[in-house]
Amino acid sequence: MTDCHFIGKSVLIAQADGQARRRRESNRKLLEAARRLFVDNGYDATRPQDIARAAGVANGTFYLHFQDKEAVFLAFAEQAQDELVARYEENLDGVIGLGPRLEVILRTMIEYGSKHPGVLQAAFLDPVMIAPNNDDAWRIYDRISDFLSLALGSEVADREPESKRSLSLLSQGICGFMRHAMIFAGRKQLDVDEVINQVVNFVERGFERRTNALRN
Repeated sequence: MTDCHFIGKSVLIAQADGQARRRRESNRKLLEAARRLFVDNGYDATRPQDIARAAGVANGTFYLHFQDKEAVFLAFAEQAQDELVARYEENLDGVIGLGPRLEVILRTMIEYGSKHPGVLQAAFLDPVMIAPNNDDAWRIYDRISDFLSLALGSEVADREPESKRSLSLLSQGICGFMRHAMIFAGRKQLDVDEVINQVVNFVERGFERRTNALRN
């Protein structure tokens, strides 16, 4: 093959790499802009053209990445959950026991919420309200309870003989309880350590009572 052939191929590869980098960059900008606008203005008040403008890209570029506003919202929600799950995994490493692990989960959630105001509400509760018929929205909604099932599974198995059947349901209930407890604590400006202590004790007592009832 000639040198021209290799040079031409190298140019094509470089062009493809450049296009891929630009696509990744525009996707990043769109998600960052969507996150900011959804949190600050809400879903209904945010339009695709607003996101494109805030991202510094053309309106048409938005539709190269996302089908519609709902799609970019779900992408933002999943991105936020990726961040929180990564923090959970890091902070839970080496932590043993139902109470201690649940405390880490709660504290991590609170710290994330403080660092990213408004994101927890938007990314964890809003998807199924905005897209109730979208399977991805429900998958995102269930994701944290699924993680909780994994995070607490071995600890619950020691207390809950029927854990394989009930853990998913219990995790959904615990998630709902934690969400509302955290919202209430934030509104009332309650002491964080006291809130965590009360929630952990409540859940642990619930498991203890259920385990004792099943054994009797």
